[in-house]
Amino acid sequence: MLRDLDDLMRKRAIEVLVVPMHEAMHPSFRWLSRGAKVTRGYAVKLLDRDPMLLTYPMEREEAAATGLTVHLATEFDHDRIFKTAPNPSEAHAELFDVALRAFGAGDSVAFFGNVPVHLYLGIAESMQRRGWRVHRSNGEDLIQLARKRKDAWEIEAIRSVGERTEQVVDGIRAMLRECERGTAMTIGDLKKFVTSEIARLGMIEDHETILSQGRDAGVPHSRGNAAEPVRRSVPIVLDIFPADKTTGYFFDTTRTFCIGDVPDELRRMHAEVLEAFTLARDAMRPGTEAKEYQRMTCDAFESKGYATLRSDPRTLQGYVHGLGHGVGLDIHELPSFQLIDSNRDRIEVSDIVTIEPGLYFPDREIGVRIEDTFVVRENGVESLCRGSYGLEP
Repeated sequence: MLRDLDDLMRKRAIEVLVVPMHEAMHPSFRWLSRGAKVTRGYAVKLLDRDPMLLTYPMEREEAAATGLTVHLATEFDHDRIFKTAPNPSEAHAELFDVALRAFGAGDSVAFFGNVPVHLYLGIAESMQRRGWRVHRSNGEDLIQLARKRKDAWEIEAIRSVGERTEQVVDGIRAMLRECERGTAMTIGDLKKFVTSEIARLGMIEDHETILSQGRDAGVPHSRGNAAEPVRRSVPIVLDIFPADKTTGYFFDTTRTFCIGDVPDELRRMHAEVLEAFTLARDAMRPGTEAKEYQRMTCDAFESKGYATLRSDPRTLQGYVHGLGHGVGLDIHELPSFQLIDSNRDRIEVSDIVTIEPGLYFPDREIGVRIEDTFVVRENGVESLCRGSYGLEP
């Protein structure tokens, strides 16, 4: 939440942070700038003040449409600075120095977001020479920390993406039922449907949807072989994670299907994955450490004789990934469920998280994953998905 950002800044003695925008939209800038449709500029957040935008004349109207205070770089002698500076880092540092002092910032500054490292290392050095104390992060991202808990409107934006995503999944279910009745289709036919429906419903396919079967389903992020005919009696994994075209918010859900006779081994593993999914879902509460749910899931699978990344970090079969992740303007956000000492992420009310355990045995042509996106409430989690979990489409 935006109101969390001031507390995070205050605890680190940061008086101003800057999130640059260099020719490509990215989530941190989008979040702080209210989705400003600009290709160059900076979102500037002073402690205990609303964000503002520093941008360029060609995009002044797009910046103003956010409702934020807008300043143009030309107000701060931009042309002279960039014509006379010895290099780009010095030019940017002088611009920031002049603008931030005009805004009434203190003497400490932090930079976050997707920045060109080669440029900003030089900017940091130059600003320090100009008397600024530049925040040196240990790897934590204040914008990510502030984005972790979602405002009510963000939850509704994600819910909207979920409702449309479920429509796409319903279409795949219908196509698989046609395959069950004998209609010949390929994995590529299914993927083309997914791509066209995502676009039709006002979403974007940020990365190619995972739609794989058999051995490919046993490799968690295999996108699948489009040329393969849809096969009977093997798992078909659909992991779909579109983003809304306007807001940029993602959704994430996975179902595992099988047409024709379901092998006993597949049915058993699917039931065990659903059991682990249900265990984590029903146990999750705000105020707890996220990694405890990864530990719980490892306990469940190891008790049944499966390898996990905890029991064997190099395993390529069994339970080979984490339990889930946060979702928002990135498909993978905080909280993290990583079972590592440095992970102190806690489950909090208004987090949006996925729960997605799985089991994978590529050499046996088996891969099973079940995933919902949830919003954390006071007494547990609420699923934003509605589709059934069964293998039958």
